[in-house]
Amino acid sequence: MTDEKKVKALKEIMDLLKENSLTTSVRLSILLILYIYGRLTFSELLAFTSLRKNTLYVNLQVLADKELIKYKKAFSLKGIISIVEITPKGREVVENLFKIIENIKEKEK
Repeated sequence: MTDEKKVKALKEIMDLLKENSLTTSVRLSILLILYIYGRLTFSELLAFTSLRKNTLYVNLQVLADKELIKYKKAFSLKGIISIVEITPKGREVVENLFKIIENIKEKEK
């Protein structure tokens, strides 16, 4: 792959991340975690990310505003819990990111 094509692919990645408010490692990490697990409780996400509750909440709100995730309250034996789930749009964004990276790798061979 030529340098020009690499630069173009990297710009495509940056545009995809910027367009979807994934310009921080925190939000990208949250989305990747949810891509892997599909659905987690707020507490589980706290444990994965080691963030403060308020910081996690603010970042979840940004992702929800972009319709990359959804979260809702649910009843459990422990009381009311928050469930966070990746949306089809969120899955698509992650898969597009993987495709761009895979194309870079394939063209290197």
